[in-house]
Amino acid sequence: MADERDADDDSSRRRLLAALGAASTTLAGCTDVLSDETGDGTPDDATTGGGSGTGSSDGDARWPAIEAGEVLSDFETLEEWTARTGELSAAPDEALTGSQAAVVESDEGTAGMEIRFPDGIDLRDWDTSVAVKPEAADRVIVEFLAPTRSDRLSSIRVVPDEYDGWFRMDCGYQQKPGNDPDLSTVTGINIVADGPDGGPTGLLVDDLRRTESADNGAAILAFYGGHDSHYDIAAKMLAERGWAAAVPVSPDRIGADGRLGTDELRDLSDRGWDVCSLPQVSTPLPDQPAERQREVLETARDALANQGFEDGSRHLFVPDDRLDATTYDVARDVHESVFLSSAGTTGVPPTETHMIPFIWGPALHTGVRRHLNISDQYDLLTVIRIPRIVDAADVGVDENRMSLDDFGLLLDHIEHRGLDVVTPSDLVDGTLDLDGDEPAVGDRPTGTVLEAGQSHVFEGTGSGESPTFDLDEGVLVATVSRDGTSELAVDVTKPGGIGRNENLLTTANSAGTSIMAVDDDTYRLEVAADGAWSIDLSQPAVHADDLDDLPFEASGSGSSFAGPLWTDGDVRVVATHDGDGTFVVDGYGADGSREILVHRTGAFDNSRSYRAGGPVWLNVEADGDWTLRVTHV
Repeated sequence: MADERDADDDSSRRRLLAALGAASTTLAGCTDVLSDETGDGTPDDATTGGGSGTGSSDGDARWPAIEAGEVLSDFETLEEWTARTGELSAAPDEALTGSQAAVVESDEGTAGMEIRFPDGIDLRDWDTSVAVKPEAADRVIVEFLAPTRSDRLSSIRVVPDEYDGWFRMDCGYQQKPGNDPDLSTVTGINIVADGPDGGPTGLLVDDLRRTESADNGAAILAFYGGHDSHYDIAAKMLAERGWAAAVPVSPDRIGADGRLGTDELRDLSDRGWDVCSLPQVSTPLPDQPAERQREVLETARDALANQGFEDGSRHLFVPDDRLDATTYDVARDVHESVFLSSAGTTGVPPTETHMIPFIWGPALHTGVRRHLNISDQYDLLTVIRIPRIVDAADVGVDENRMSLDDFGLLLDHIEHRGLDVVTPSDLVDGTLDLDGDEPAVGDRPTGTVLEAGQSHVFEGTGSGESPTFDLDEGVLVATVSRDGTSELAVDVTKPGGIGRNENLLTTANSAGTSIMAVDDDTYRLEVAADGAWSIDLSQPAVHADDLDDLPFEASGSGSSFAGPLWTDGDVRVVATHDGDGTFVVDGYGADGSREILVHRTGAFDNSRSYRAGGPVWLNVEADGDWTLRVTHV
């Protein structure tokens, strides 16, 4: 993924938190051969190759089979499984539990298998995982029919190019392509391997099971490379929220130009951050002998530990995102957790801590928000890689940078969604404290919801900045008129802040309106235009009688907003757009909250979940006709 990194970034024991039962419950008519205790009542993990799962008393189980949770299928019989594409057969020589695993093979580019549960199974409050060995597969896809394929959730794991060994796939959801799934009635699970173009394709599978999920979703922020902006900007913004993070660094680059020094890293470590290992290598690890790989990982780990970063040094971010089965085995011996670029969510904590996926933070509007929303909805974990943070004007195409504006939006989105921000050490040390508290909405208000606030009018020609002005906490309505031929963009910033801009309105039309949530603070407008313009700002009073109930529909053309609406919890927004340009839908709450619902270019026809609750508005930026329909989830 060359667009996700530059040359700067090229360069064991885990603990299952789920309680182990004396014997796991079996579903779908399968026999559970795993037990969490030896005959004398003591845990037995001698067969697990590093402690990532505990072995069975009869020695039949080996990692990546685990004991936590409940078996959905142990593949001792394949009668309940059917080949979707290719051929399905037993693989006794590969058995992780009992006498056999399963293998699905195809001469084509896809091989798949399916299991059906006629009465349905309940996967609410459960995470699903499965042991897989991609003998010839680029991706592994697990689909949950809830209850039909039109109402499915999909988990997709990209397999590293050189990897052909066993690992445990935590089936964190990634896609929700149809209607809202109902996990209380899962009628089937499909396991599909996408192979090389033209095939052949082959995938081994064993030990499909479910483990209890966390009470709340979580996120890890990984500040890749330890750049100055991670300390000067990001650390301050996280401290305001009481959050800690991970900062993967190469010991050889600590204190280099533009990089954090030992003092800054120690300060972050004192605040609860993990200073993690990101070894700098001239030759990718899979291209080196196993002994040399071990030396590289141990040297980097020990160098960090010797500088006082013992906790963080236990966690590895794989250099170059290159991993084969040998690297995996060595990393499991040296480190307690391993992170690898591969879009997807995972359980909290994951059953597989040595192949935890992370995603590219600057892709805020093309995947990151969706992953965070899914983590919120299904109590999963999203790990996000954050590169150097710069002003928006300094972010070039395909550069390894993230704009300050987008980084601020990312933090706002995580906070609004109520996700817990945790560290790698929290995952392996059992120090997760996921509160799972839902925001209190309260009763529908009566009387005045928001008092009238400030009003201001600004006029000008061409690009420039307005004088500073004060606003009260609440919402701000902008009515804009303009001349000129190019697009008019109006951003709002707090002069006393850290330089973040928030777009108030962007329009190519002669007039437009918009709304946004604001604090009791001082602001300034930044206007980009090629002609005369006028901006009327107001903070109108809002009364209970103004609130529309759901379901609610609105339509328009260009920039406008809908609301206020009364919402007593999460809602679903179905939006359409027939224009060619940018289409943005933001949700604003009377409590000052904001959530980006849609940020796309061109035509759009899809739905989005919105963590609403209370009086809200929907702001729309569009260059064509649009519609909105808001309903209860």
